[in-house]
Amino acid sequence: MRKPNLILITLDEVRPDHLSCYGYQRINTENIDKLAKDGVLFETCISASCFTPIAHASLLTGMYPNVHGVRDPYCVLQSTTIAQILKENGYRTAGFVGNGLLGAKHGFNAGFDYYDEPKEGEEIFERHRYPDEEQREMFLMGNWWIPRAVEWIRENSSSNFFIWGHFYHTHEGSEHYLLEKGLLKEGELSEFQYYDAKIKLADEKVIKPIVSTIEELGLYDNTYFVVMSDHGTTLGEHPAEPIPWRKEVTYPQHTNMWDTDLKVALIIKAEGLPKGKKVKGMVRSIDVLPTLLELLGISTNLSLDGTSLIPFVEKGEASGLVAYAEELYERRGPGALQAIRTDNYKFIRNLSEGTEALYNLKEDPGEQNNILPNVWTQAERKMLRAWREKMNAYLWKTTGLRQAAFSEEEKKRIEDRLRALGYIE
Repeated sequence: MRKPNLILITLDEVRPDHLSCYGYQRINTENIDKLAKDGVLFETCISASCFTPIAHASLLTGMYPNVHGVRDPYCVLQSTTIAQILKENGYRTAGFVGNGLLGAKHGFNAGFDYYDEPKEGEEIFERHRYPDEEQREMFLMGNWWIPRAVEWIRENSSSNFFIWGHFYHTHEGSEHYLLEKGLLKEGELSEFQYYDAKIKLADEKVIKPIVSTIEELGLYDNTYFVVMSDHGTTLGEHPAEPIPWRKEVTYPQHTNMWDTDLKVALIIKAEGLPKGKKVKGMVRSIDVLPTLLELLGISTNLSLDGTSLIPFVEKGEASGLVAYAEELYERRGPGALQAIRTDNYKFIRNLSEGTEALYNLKEDPGEQNNILPNVWTQAERKMLRAWREKMNAYLWKTTGLRQAAFSEEEKKRIEDRLRALGYIE
């Protein structure tokens, strides 16, 4: 019997509350909605980071950063990925990414038979903002890979296959390129750098052609889909400084540990899962890998940080999970940040500034009221002490971290790209 195919699509910087299947009414993301109707939607999923490479590393490995090793723009992914696991189990594998920080130099190509990433000399969408020719070539973000992914599916349709497609054009900064190419309409849904327009574009130009191709080939019932985002973004819910080098732009940006930055969409369509079910409660992006392995009937001896979500799907509600998130690359945001989140609380620590904050998510879901100064009970203090110890463990109990072999010139180019993105000064 043929094994199920698996397609994982990650949409960069997309908040779940801007998808119509999550209740958003301003745009209709009908193709994503179709997968939600045929699968399971998780109402609250928390990413392991607000920074794309760290978030994806945790998603692909089911591990936290202290294990997989990606903690800054120069690190190399060190843990076993879903691509490696599936390749060992007879799958043809292909990856298509739009961010150079997810490139082969950083180890994200491990396990893929074919890997499609931004390349030097290719057209990139930041040229409008930064017209300098040399800088434009260094900024490797974009990569419209959809036609090549469809072609790869057709060529490999007789095999068991796994595809990971990371769509970057939903990220802030792509709007100038998309407007010039006629993929966005001037002035239509233009708030927050055409945020909603880009999400609708992803639904129509990424999800639709891939799903349609799978249906045309008669593979829909035997193909599992995961559609999710890598991290969210803040759209003014919390004050922020204008993005460096883009002084006219303040939002969207995702450099903090707020739920707006960490909460991601998660939809899984697979045989054996109920159709149209919504799962309440908090789950984590690190839980996606173990869930998929269980659905695919693949066992592994890896000790994962995540857990399978199948029992929660059966109950209709997740409970008892603790999510950890970090962004320790100080140059990118307000400092070296860590967060621990439960269904009821969010605890944020800024190691650079020496500050802490605690939020009661049931009473204050917008994270506006820091209740830490009012924590006096012994039970609350014990809880905070345990969370600080947990955070410390994630800092120090690490694998032998390894950085990519970048020359000083290459490091400078990476920093130029991050600066162009507004991540660093």
